[in-house]
Amino acid sequence: MTNIKKIITILSFLLLFGCGYEPIHSIKKNEKNYNFSIQEINFLTPKNINKIVSNRLKNYINSENYTKKFILKIDINVNKSITSKSKQGNPEIFSMEINLNLEVLKNNISKSKINFKETFEYNNQSNKFDLKQYENNIQNNLLNKITDDIIKHLYLL
Repeated sequence: MTNIKKIITILSFLLLFGCGYEPIHSIKKNEKNYNFSIQEINFLTPKNINKIVSNRLKNYINSENYTKKFILKIDINVNKSITSKSKQGNPEIFSMEINLNLEVLKNNISKSKINFKETFEYNNQSNKFDLKQYENNIQNNLLNKITDDIIKHLYLL
């Protein structure tokens, strides 16, 4: 019985390590699949959320091996609104909308202008600290979706 357990354990390790798992946004993966590089990112509005986008795109900045080199101009707007109120007038449901306007330049010539938009609705919480943390998580998730769309768009140019 113990020999069977040892064999199953060894086989499961071999299967796990032989599956070829690779992170989606790893540098090796980028070098294989993407044929572009980002020379520069210019944010038109000074906000702290710009750091989230620039961190997500940092693997694509100044890669020397590619002939497609882009300059990005990015304008981000975050709108939080109340979509539903209680009978007493207290907010019950919020909506967060992120609009990102992207202009792609190649050799100082505009190649593309596109708008990315993501929206999410969520319920109010009694603890305002937890609500703020939840809103930050929502904002990060929406920006991650948008940056994935930016990468796909740049790949297709």
